[in-house]
Amino acid sequence: MPQELSEGVLPAAAFWYRRVLAWASAISFVSILMTFWGWFSKGESRLLGLLLLLLVLLPYAFIPLRLYSQKLRSGLNLALAMGCASCIPGIYLVRFAFTWDRRWWILGNLILALSMQPILIVTAVKIHIYLPRLKHARLKLLVNLAYGFLLFVLFWLFYSPVPFQINKNEHSAMKYLASSAVAAFEDAHEHEGLYPETFGNLGPNSSPECTSAPHLIDHGNPTGYLFEYHGIQPTAFHGCSRFKGFAITARPVVFGKTGIRSFCVDKSLRIHFTSENRPAKASDPADSTVWMEHRPQ
Repeated sequence: MPQELSEGVLPAAAFWYRRVLAWASAISFVSILMTFWGWFSKGESRLLGLLLLLLVLLPYAFIPLRLYSQKLRSGLNLALAMGCASCIPGIYLVRFAFTWDRRWWILGNLILALSMQPILIVTAVKIHIYLPRLKHARLKLLVNLAYGFLLFVLFWLFYSPVPFQINKNEHSAMKYLASSAVAAFEDAHEHEGLYPETFGNLGPNSSPECTSAPHLIDHGNPTGYLFEYHGIQPTAFHGCSRFKGFAITARPVVFGKTGIRSFCVDKSLRIHFTSENRPAKASDPADSTVWMEHRPQ
């Protein structure tokens, strides 16, 4: 039978839909929390991640509170906003988990959370049908939808289809290649344009006179990659084998785990890359990330 709320008289079906909406919100809250608790590492990164996650989690907690208070319409608006804002990000996160993290409980929680979003949208719309038209009701709905759109934009700005650690490994490898290429160029400038026989700890063992000056090399701290130095077109120079060109390559220690791209740099100072499991070549596309200090999309 119909029941009365401050927003008007609602049939019993609307109150059943309200219970569905509350459960869908609670399941979304728990599923997202468990997923990100598993993804964030222990320590400060996990705490920081959870603080940022409050922007997403708290609205799901507010939905049941508003539905069972005198703010039914506000709860419905928030449910619509969160359902619409989370659908596309949920699809991307499920795809990310299928590619990089196939733990059954991670995938299960993501799929469960994603399945709740259409329920939030459809159920909220069904209850809205029973509500009377009030002044400024559409404006309040737009405010909630704007918040949902803001969450979607934030997700889009910070989402990466590649895990953070792989991105970090790739960037550090490119920085090492860039600084090494500059060092090789400076060394060649001191030796009539000829590049060294070996470069730091890259390449064959050689006498110090035939090795690039160590002070020119900024090793940085690259992780997850193996580096090799190759001379091109050898020529004799003051008892050393020097070269008219060079190439320094970087390959992931474990392809697909520590990196998904291989790199090489030569005297042109351009860093070339390939996503295939092979050494990169000068004919491969160039990546100017290090020089521009951002990764191209």
